[in-house]
Amino acid sequence: MNLDYIYNTPRLTLRPYKSVDLLPHLEAVHESLPELTPWLEWCGDSYNQHDANEWIITSRVNWRSDVCYELAIFDRCSDTFVGSISLYDVLANSNSANVGYWIRSSHHRKGIASEALYVICRLAFITLGLTRLDIVTHPDNIASQRTALTFGAKFEGLLRNKIMMYGDPIDANLYSIIPSDTKLLDEAF
Repeated sequence: MNLDYIYNTPRLTLRPYKSVDLLPHLEAVHESLPELTPWLEWCGDSYNQHDANEWIITSRVNWRSDVCYELAIFDRCSDTFVGSISLYDVLANSNSANVGYWIRSSHHRKGIASEALYVICRLAFITLGLTRLDIVTHPDNIASQRTALTFGAKFEGLLRNKIMMYGDPIDANLYSIIPSDTKLLDEAF
């Protein structure tokens, strides 16, 4: 898919990562380490400029190859980098994908993740024609679960040994979104 994708909501701009996002991304990750490290293995004190650069390069290659669609999230008024959301594990045989997101700590509890979910649903259901999105969370990641439920995702159950965390299989909660769950797509923004 074309890397020129840009989507604006009243408060946010979402677009594929660019090289100029390296330092803002790195700053946001380091600001958010206490909240991100328990859930994201890549996110730790050792995450550095080289790692962030590799992340951006890989995300752009994946976007062009239609493997994964990673969007940087910016506050539309201040142009501050506030987080990231992605469609990954895009599966043609089930016409589905997973959704992952994280929001910079200083911007928590402002509805940013839900607003970004709206954009990723438009990308998934309207642009790509997918028919299902999964949000898979650690059972203790209450913030991500709250975001999924607030948005209207349906809780489908606890999946045993679903994800690997720090070398160990752990259970995960599964939430799903299908196009009929998102009637707000036509009404919002």
